[in-house]
Amino acid sequence: MELYLKEELQKEIQEIASLFSFSLLEEETRSFSRPRFGEVWICQIPILIVNDGEVTFETMSRPVLVVDDTREHFIKHDRKNYYVLKITSQKDSYQRIRIAHYKKLGLQKESFVRIELPLKVERCQLLYKIGDVGVVSAEKYVKLVKLFIQKCDGMSNLRKKGC
Repeated sequence: MELYLKEELQKEIQEIASLFSFSLLEEETRSFSRPRFGEVWICQIPILIVNDGEVTFETMSRPVLVVDDTREHFIKHDRKNYYVLKITSQKDSYQRIRIAHYKKLGLQKESFVRIELPLKVERCQLLYKIGDVGVVSAEKYVKLVKLFIQKCDGMSNLRKKGC
């Protein structure tokens, strides 16, 4: 879950709403099938909101890339959950990889895959499919996630040794 201040949440909601176009979603692209590796889905993500010291829980719909669909790229799969990577239009340089053909995926703005943290989501959170980046691109993202995790793990081990 993510922690948001009310103002940050409003900004994030506007950014996400502008990221994908419902007009591009034709009836045949909406899918009730099992999410597959490399597909882009609209997903309900849980968030915590802090407003004047009061914490509430809400969900937010946002595009995600399915990167583990029983292929067990990250962890032994339990057949109920999926690993996804968030998609954003934020252009900062922190662990974001540009999506080459974002318009073909139903995304309105130039978009980026956030590789710093795969999210584990349940099937019921994945609402519908909007596109597919393809296996080759998805494998590239998975490789970058693994490299990032290894790098962070290495840094963590150095800290434990007092380096």
